[in-house]
Amino acid sequence: MFYCNLEHTAKKAIKTRSGKVKNAPTAKNRFHYITRTLHFKKYKESASEQIEFVRSGNMPNFAEGKPAEFWNAAEIYERSNGRTCSSLVVALPKELNQAQRIELAEAFIAEFADRYRYPFTCAIHNHAGALAGQEQPHLHFMYSERHVDGIERTAEQFFKRYNAQDPQKGGAQKLTADVLGMGKAQLQLYRQKTEELINDSLQRYAPTKVLEIRGLKVEVPNEVSCLSNEDYNKKYDTNLQDVPMMNKALRFAKESDPVRYQQKQDMIVEINRLRAENRYELYKPYYEVELNKQKLLEQEKQKQTQEKTKGFDGPSFGF
Repeated sequence: MFYCNLEHTAKKAIKTRSGKVKNAPTAKNRFHYITRTLHFKKYKESASEQIEFVRSGNMPNFAEGKPAEFWNAAEIYERSNGRTCSSLVVALPKELNQAQRIELAEAFIAEFADRYRYPFTCAIHNHAGALAGQEQPHLHFMYSERHVDGIERTAEQFFKRYNAQDPQKGGAQKLTADVLGMGKAQLQLYRQKTEELINDSLQRYAPTKVLEIRGLKVEVPNEVSCLSNEDYNKKYDTNLQDVPMMNKALRFAKESDPVRYQQKQDMIVEINRLRAENRYELYKPYYEVELNKQKLLEQEKQKQTQEKTKGFDGPSFGF
């Protein structure tokens, strides 16, 4: 299992609980968030986070080499309620090093952006997890469904409605999931392709990994699955359990807030328990092999000890 989520950002206003109207999250803001620029620069300067990779590409002529201008133009000129960007967030394997993760990110670019000439920006963030303190590398990948077709357009024209009869007079065509024949299956298809890309990289660079399962260090195949726990259980007759997600209020709770802090500690214990049980369910055959190997080694060790004891009859004085 791995984390992979797709979200679409639209140009719209939303009402808050107080009744005030404000702009919804924007493509421009997401661009600065994933590239850690402008008001998000403080994260980049943090010692706890690394920005391993940033790249933008397939920009139309008016934004060539200026991705910030492209995402800002999307907010200005896209029609009301129209999508300004789509965003994919994918957890990357810790077993890959930085160069290998960048190579994997480039494979994502080829598959999800270059294939359709989508303007895109992507970045790899890496920081220590709040629960176990381990690295949590992940890919942020945002793209516009308006593909670049080689026709020169101004920023305003680029985001106008597409003119099928005379493309020169209209905006860039949107290659949506429906246009591409994916429909509602888009996320599942993206997850399947993500599984393929990650497993291809793992097969080349880190085909196995060592996990602690019920106190034993066990070497297991290193691969991911796009199946949900429910579907995986049906297919492989396992008993994987869903692990709850900790919300921000608990994740950043301090000892100065004893109630929430205790809730956080209790949840960490439960999350770690479920993760340990899921590891056992996933790799039970490998655990059993290692357990039997350890038992045989222990038996052999005891046998050798007994033989040494039997062979010792005390000192001989030659009388």
